[in-house]
Amino acid sequence: MLNKSVNSGLLGLLAALSLNHSVQAQQNQKSPFTRASETNTSPQQQGDQHFVKMMVHHDQKTIKIADLALQKAKNPQIKVLATQIKTDQTKEIEQLQALYKQLYRTEVTANAMNCMGMGQGQGMGKMMSLESLQNFPNFDQEFLQGMIQHQQMCMNMAKKASETATVPQIRDFAQAIIKTQTAQIQKLEQLSPSES
Repeated sequence: MLNKSVNSGLLGLLAALSLNHSVQAQQNQKSPFTRASETNTSPQQQGDQHFVKMMVHHDQKTIKIADLALQKAKNPQIKVLATQIKTDQTKEIEQLQALYKQLYRTEVTANAMNCMGMGQGQGMGKMMSLESLQNFPNFDQEFLQGMIQHQQMCMNMAKKASETATVPQIRDFAQAIIKTQTAQIQKLEQLSPSES
């Protein structure tokens, strides 16, 4: 009699555990990213998160450079392009932050990322120092050349993410960034003096 009650108790416990496990599995299946910040993320997932953070930081720097161009550029076409770049990057930051929050249930920390490490830091030296950029005698030319390098670096990151991202939304976003940056680089190159 005792054995029967122990057995029925164990069966009830096993059934409850099984049901609990099944409910948890269904919850994880419905929203695979809701617990990303609470569990150990895979290297691929960390790569996706890193890409979004780097892009937000990159865009924030781009806006600061565009603001400087609006103040110091002599060529009115550069000012028009700087305004467009600022608009594009501001929209992109908002979309990236919303996507990050949707996927990882947390905010992108402001200025958490260092620009070094983006595209191996190529072309970063003089262009990314706003202080030194302000003092160049030919600001317009320096802005155009530096911004081309800056946006190419962004394209390199986006190309890599479009090939390696595990989250479809991030892969799609990376492909959209490539289109935007390609158009911006073409406009920058059109305004750049041709080298003879």
